[in-house]
Amino acid sequence: MLKIQNLLKTSLSKNISLLFLSLFLLAMSPLTKAAQNSVFVSANWVKKHQSSVKVIDLSDRANYLKFHLPNAMWVNYSWLIKPQNGLSLSGGDKYMANVFSQLGINNNDNIVIYDDMGGLNASRLYWEFTKLNHKQVHILDGGIVNWVLSGNKVTQKLPTQPKKVNYQVPVNTSTDALTANKAEVIAAIKDNKTALIDARSQEEYEGIAKQKRSGHIPSALWFDWSMAVNTTDGYKQQPKDKLLEKLRAKSINDLNQPIIVYCDTAHRASRTFTMLKSIGFNNIKLYDGSMQEYSIDKSLPLKLGSRP
Repeated sequence: MLKIQNLLKTSLSKNISLLFLSLFLLAMSPLTKAAQNSVFVSANWVKKHQSSVKVIDLSDRANYLKFHLPNAMWVNYSWLIKPQNGLSLSGGDKYMANVFSQLGINNNDNIVIYDDMGGLNASRLYWEFTKLNHKQVHILDGGIVNWVLSGNKVTQKLPTQPKKVNYQVPVNTSTDALTANKAEVIAAIKDNKTALIDARSQEEYEGIAKQKRSGHIPSALWFDWSMAVNTTDGYKQQPKDKLLEKLRAKSINDLNQPIIVYCDTAHRASRTFTMLKSIGFNNIKLYDGSMQEYSIDKSLPLKLGSRP
């Protein structure tokens, strides 16, 4: 995992996107339309709206205690996971609603999430919020790294303990639109309409021949989650055109194409989920069970090598 000490050595371009800037200047209220429709928001936007957002820090605990955004509450990544039958899975709607209630988060809160790993942890929480149809949730592009390199203030002061509220699971909420199960993944192997994307490392994707169960799900395309992160620009997301070019090279060019992303435990794949959503893809599912579930079923095929 990336460490904040190493991340802060990265130089950050001082240019702010003219598109974001123009939208911010047109803002008529703390909740701008641009922000509501964005996955990622800039450090400049967060600074401007600090008084009207709830900020969640999913960084390493030790790094959070050293410094964090003012009033940011710390959330442990493990709180997002509920072990089930030996697997690390989402706890589901009611479980996450209870977590949010304990954190003092209401359904109408405007949420900004960040971490110290290029959006890796933040993306998993973003996915959970989105499953609950939370309308105002964003990720700070570049996280604490970009925030600091942009010259913004940090603090060691801990926020006040949140008061428990009652976060409501919206009526008729269904996670099916955002969560893929094993049956759907199996069906996608032979369905050329649905793209499977493996967000693990190249070594994990290609597999180790000596291991009995190794490699990738047949037909899955390899796209390492970290390819979305610009390590030379404050760990912000890579430019949209560059990401679309990389995806087109893998024959993914239809924004409406059904896509299922996976990794080992759906952690890294959640970062690919937010990347795809932020650049316009609108039919994406995260395979929560991922390889931890798929690979233990010996009746299911795995493929070695670099070819899908």
